[in-house]
Amino acid sequence: MDKVIKVINLLKIAIIFAFGLFSTAGYSLSSDWAISEKSKVRLISPMTSSNTNQLILALEYELEEEWKTYWKSPGGGGFPQKIIWNNSSNVKDIKILWPEPIEFEILGLKSIGYKDKVIFPLIVDLEDNQKQTNLNLNINYLVCKDVCIPGSADIFLNIPSGDGEYTDYFFEIEKVLSTTLNNNIDFTPISNFSFKAIENNNSVIFDIEISTTSFFDDPKIFIHTPFGLPVVEPINNYSLDFQKLNTSLYYSADQFNEKKFPIEIFFYDNNHSFKVEKSVEIENVDKNISINTSLIYLLLISILGGFILNLMPCVFPVLSLKLLSVINTEDKKIKSSFFITVLGIISSFLILGAFFTILKQINISISWGMQFQEPYFLMFILIIISMFFLNTLGLFQINLPSFLSSSKILNSGNNFYTKNFFNGFFATLLATPCSAPYLGTAVTAAFTQSTTYLFLIFCFMGIGMSLPYLVIAFFPGLISFLPRSGKWMIYFKYFLSILLFITIVWLLSILNNYFNYFFIVTFTALLILISAILKFRIYQIPLIISLIIIFFLTPYLNSFQKINEENYKSNNWLDFNSKSIPEIIANNEIVFLDITADWCITCKFNKINVLNSKTVSDFFDSQEVTLIKADWTQPNEKINKFLKKYNKFGIPFNAFYSSKFPEGIVMNEILTEKQIFETYNKVK
Repeated sequence: MDKVIKVINLLKIAIIFAFGLFSTAGYSLSSDWAISEKSKVRLISPMTSSNTNQLILALEYELEEEWKTYWKSPGGGGFPQKIIWNNSSNVKDIKILWPEPIEFEILGLKSIGYKDKVIFPLIVDLEDNQKQTNLNLNINYLVCKDVCIPGSADIFLNIPSGDGEYTDYFFEIEKVLSTTLNNNIDFTPISNFSFKAIENNNSVIFDIEISTTSFFDDPKIFIHTPFGLPVVEPINNYSLDFQKLNTSLYYSADQFNEKKFPIEIFFYDNNHSFKVEKSVEIENVDKNISINTSLIYLLLISILGGFILNLMPCVFPVLSLKLLSVINTEDKKIKSSFFITVLGIISSFLILGAFFTILKQINISISWGMQFQEPYFLMFILIIISMFFLNTLGLFQINLPSFLSSSKILNSGNNFYTKNFFNGFFATLLATPCSAPYLGTAVTAAFTQSTTYLFLIFCFMGIGMSLPYLVIAFFPGLISFLPRSGKWMIYFKYFLSILLFITIVWLLSILNNYFNYFFIVTFTALLILISAILKFRIYQIPLIISLIIIFFLTPYLNSFQKINEENYKSNNWLDFNSKSIPEIIANNEIVFLDITADWCITCKFNKINVLNSKTVSDFFDSQEVTLIKADWTQPNEKINKFLKKYNKFGIPFNAFYSSKFPEGIVMNEILTEKQIFETYNKVK
């Protein structure tokens, strides 16, 4: 059915174009420009005259660069245009059609509207089609940038009665009408649409389910109600074939004064455009009995994403040392040890949630793994891991904080609780540069919803990561399946020390993005100095002085600053420029984008196992795919904004782009060669 509709639409366009080609000969019918501060507006007509009972006209706005005006439900600020036509003659009614808007942010408020140039079609009902129509419109509107300026326009245009010719504005108006007038859902590939509003725990959730015989490609949903609603980030869940979409929108219940109200749902993507009007009644859900299914889904994937973090290379040394430390230990102490570690993991996730909440409140961009973009944090982690590394080699024993010392970890007293608690805390810190399946969805939901949801999701991520520890805590007898202590433990410790050493080298390589090799050498020497102090039990003052030097002096010394050099460019990869993707795909080329960072373990996995494989490299070359790489090792606001456009708050981010899919098809966090080939075939 959808193919038939597409063919009919193409025939309609072809007929209109062919007819217009021979009919338009430079005809024009428009009002004068009404010029206001930072904007101007005029009325344009697609016909020189008309003998029908209904006119199609359009308001054309031109805004100065970076200035915006507003949609019919503006969101966090502003107001939509208002038309007063009382002084017009032969006019029964005027209806505004609203083209597809965009989302933007002004002064910290998310709003919906338009920029640059926009055309609003008008449906004008006439009293008598045999009479001339005299339009006298007074239009009030608002344009905003850093400040907001009200605009006012008085517009006059006379439309003669009778047969007319197409004007130069015909095709421009027809293009907008194609997505605003003929947007009945019955004439689209949509096979199912359902909408319900549910009140639960002081929130109102709009739950939308849509099915299509085509597939969804970068969908956008806009909501209009008589009382207006703020802009909220949707939570989108797709079926594997992208033919089913479930969208949830969360609002505060105090934004609804009525339980029953009319609503308009506007849907746009690269394959669909439709509007649904209906009357909605908010359903009350018993807070003590029912929990919203979308929340249950989010909490389940939060647990799953947290659990998978244990399988990532970031956490393996910590988990291994923890297991090693409890061999030949009585069950009671094993149980206590692992329960305290679980408490440390969950507490650290809640602290992370509080940290991100504070950053959100002060309007700082947040992302998963953002702390690995800060050199001070890297130095702190590097010192801790270096101590663990030397500890596994048996060079010294740390009294406090000896998080993982195998010989003393199960001593009684406060040290016992402190060591095991920080064991979990440290495991969480090491897990933050990792991304995993399901984790991206959980983090996106946490960062785009309310504070309550953020803490819930982070708490359940902590529970998910704690699952292996909880299993041992509830069934400490499982430790008996490990070999008895012996010489193998020494070799296993050496193996773990190799893993920790690799982690140290990795962290130093990340620091090298901020400082030169002289800094790396000096920093390493200071670490050796600290190790010597601990080994030979020298007074602690030199240790404190060394730490002060490392943390507060070295980053500010010019001799340590890395000279801004042009990043190494592979012969096959281009530097990231968000504007270059549309330019490239305009030439019918296919683009593959890889947003990566040196601190992102999952990115390294994708690079080694998939992107750098001979099969994929040869495939990219043979298909002449344009490869673009964006390095997010250091903070980069352009990359951050680009990711937010896709509701992404962490990496890896990989996507294919083409003229068929200008908004791209985003791939899973962990890549496979099969996924690369299948996605390419979809976009070509």
